[in-house]
Amino acid sequence: MSTGAVRLVERYVYELYNDEQIDLVDEICGDPMTRHGAGSIRSLSRREQRERIVADLAAHQPKFTVVTLVGDETFASLTWNAERLTTGERLCGIEIFKVHDGVITDVWNPDYLEGSWS
Repeated sequence: MSTGAVRLVERYVYELYNDEQIDLVDEICGDPMTRHGAGSIRSLSRREQRERIVADLAAHQPKFTVVTLVGDETFASLTWNAERLTTGERLCGIEIFKVHDGVITDVWNPDYLEGSWS
């Protein structure tokens, strides 16, 4: 199986989030994994990453669909739509992922937007 950035991001979206396979954090997320936002950087251990995802799943039950996913062995660019099943709220986002040594080490993303990508 390829460990390129695109394949890891597919697993992150579909298996980790949509299928709620939380233990996958240990396999595909770096320790730490650094999240870059506008004006902020936050490095999360695998434990912290797992806790963040578990809390998001419990609070919102998001289900993602991939709009675009392109990249190479190191970087992947993802645009997605999601529905929070707890509220029916629809969100969309764009994220850039960096992979090193077969794990996601960095994610860049702005705040999520209401609505869906067309």
